[in-house]
Amino acid sequence: MEKTICKRVNDTDTLFLVDATQKIFEIEPETKLSHIQKFFKLYKQILWQKLAWSMQDWMDVVLFDTERRYANLTEEEHSEFTRTQSCYCELFTTVKSGMKDEMRGCLPASRRVDIRHVDIFLKIKTVLTKRRIVLITCHTPKLASDQKATSLKDLDIKLYVIGLGNNWVHDQFYKDLEMLSRKTDIDVYGMTLLVQQIKTPSKNIARLSFQVCDGLEIDLVVRTLGRKRRCLQTKSLSKATNQVLSRLKYFKSEEAYKKIDSEKLDLPFVILEEVNLETKEPIGGMKLRFTQKELHRIKHIHPPAIKIIGVKPIPDDLFKYHIKNGNNLLFFGALLNKCATQGRIMVCAFTLRINTRTILCHMIRNAELGGFYLSRIAFQGDIGDKSEALLHYDAQNCITDKQVALWKKAIDRLDVNYHPYMFKSYKLECQIQIRHR
Repeated sequence: MEKTICKRVNDTDTLFLVDATQKIFEIEPETKLSHIQKFFKLYKQILWQKLAWSMQDWMDVVLFDTERRYANLTEEEHSEFTRTQSCYCELFTTVKSGMKDEMRGCLPASRRVDIRHVDIFLKIKTVLTKRRIVLITCHTPKLASDQKATSLKDLDIKLYVIGLGNNWVHDQFYKDLEMLSRKTDIDVYGMTLLVQQIKTPSKNIARLSFQVCDGLEIDLVVRTLGRKRRCLQTKSLSKATNQVLSRLKYFKSEEAYKKIDSEKLDLPFVILEEVNLETKEPIGGMKLRFTQKELHRIKHIHPPAIKIIGVKPIPDDLFKYHIKNGNNLLFFGALLNKCATQGRIMVCAFTLRINTRTILCHMIRNAELGGFYLSRIAFQGDIGDKSEALLHYDAQNCITDKQVALWKKAIDRLDVNYHPYMFKSYKLECQIQIRHR
């Protein structure tokens, strides 16, 4: 009995199942490309991105035909299929059993190693931590349910179904499959949206209680909008031997610093005293003074939660986190619908973890994703008041219409749709192009 010697752990593993029926090969008149060509083009982009992040990520494509069954094959096609299947089985058996002989024949006598060391490559097991199956199809079955769909839930496999074509129906059959496998509410995914989710995946950062009022709490999940894109690591190579060089830090001696200091001019310097800050409101009947470091360490300790403070109209603001609903779907959906119809946002106190700083945030609804955006509210001290410094300049009294129009143009350009996939890493794109030349 063979035992696993080494385990290779992958973060995310995606399997694409492509329905290779006749519809997927039809060419659209607008783009002059078939659905299968569009899929492989996007698959290539995903593969480049994932290989840039980690070489341990696993992806694969399986083509299958849902309209033709092997029972309906002709005698000639059935024999061809049987012969092909036996060839594959024979090929895998030959590779596994004949690897020892090939290695023994290729290695010279002076460099032959113990044949047991070769078996290490055959005993490496890949551990799939997160498994995702993406079904690409143009076919709409007539069945209402499937008993085999419950097996995906037991195997911890998330199923995503993407329909290609204009006449594809999602609610008829595949919606039930996704709900059974993912145990969540199902959204209609498109190929582009799925590519964005794989290339810039979001992750859960906390599970908090949503405190609406005293005695009413809901469990929520806080997710990020995306992850920071990684670039390929660069290594220094020797021009002579082409070997990887290691970088080491060293410290200069005191004599080297003395030579540098002697070359500089002797300028007078003043050591500034530490400034004490006074609180605006008295604490305990008296005003306290704090240093700048002490002021940053002062914080209010609250348990990890999201507590509603008030409601106000929606301003134009950026987003940071996204809150998805938990198990209390009815109340959460009613709250989301109420904020959407009346155009309101909620002001809440956000505490991510224990013994961390509590910040004020806006909860801005997003009906498309079924949750709220969390946008941090800046305090007056974070923004900074430059009015006193501007009093020393005479240019503030001669503002022209041309300058006002220039600032309006700059503000309009800063007002963009904030989404992670819109901000590409040009360094990573250049590295990918260089590797594939």
